[in-house]
Amino acid sequence: MLLVRTGGIFGVIVSLIVAGIFFFVVRPAINDTTDRAFDTADRIIDSTNQQLDDTQRQIHEATNDLDIEGDYLAADNFAATVASIKSELRDDAEILDFTANPMGGNVKYRTGDRAAGFQFGTGFDGLQPVKVTLVGTGKLKDNVFPISTLQEDASAKLTAAVAKKAGAGFEIQSMTLGLSPVTGEIHWTVTGEGDGRQQVFQAGADATGLKKIS
Repeated sequence: MLLVRTGGIFGVIVSLIVAGIFFFVVRPAINDTTDRAFDTADRIIDSTNQQLDDTQRQIHEATNDLDIEGDYLAADNFAATVASIKSELRDDAEILDFTANPMGGNVKYRTGDRAAGFQFGTGFDGLQPVKVTLVGTGKLKDNVFPISTLQEDASAKLTAAVAKKAGAGFEIQSMTLGLSPVTGEIHWTVTGEGDGRQQVFQAGADATGLKKIS
């Protein structure tokens, strides 16, 4: 990622190329071939810039960085986030919960007898590891569920269902997938605001059966 984000070394390379062209091409021919020399310089610089662009693109694709702009609850952005999390963790990974809002969110997962997490969102470069501290007397193994439960299309389903229940003016503020402390069932909790009041909805793990709970 250093190569992608930092252009310092490339700037030096370009500067040296331009300097070399000036002293070895432009200066000896300055009286009669100035235009041709500068054309040569422009072509070399353009070629160098193209190579840098190609390199940046290849590095970006190789590292599979999460690069999202805009609402993280938007269907495509949400799907890309979930796909990135799944590619980072094992197929048999277990998570404690997942939360997303328009600006970002986090996921907490089990690693042995401990918990860890990732956060994502505006201002972050991909998934950022975060420390997770467990509190309470319950056992970790009783508070996790398969990562396969987290589906890429959940946001699209929940958004459509909420729009029917609460109307187009309702603004979703967060979506959380987790275990119910009462029933132990996995469900989605959607919070938001419409007509100046807060509302909370709940849906099944597959993002269906949405109902208003407050």
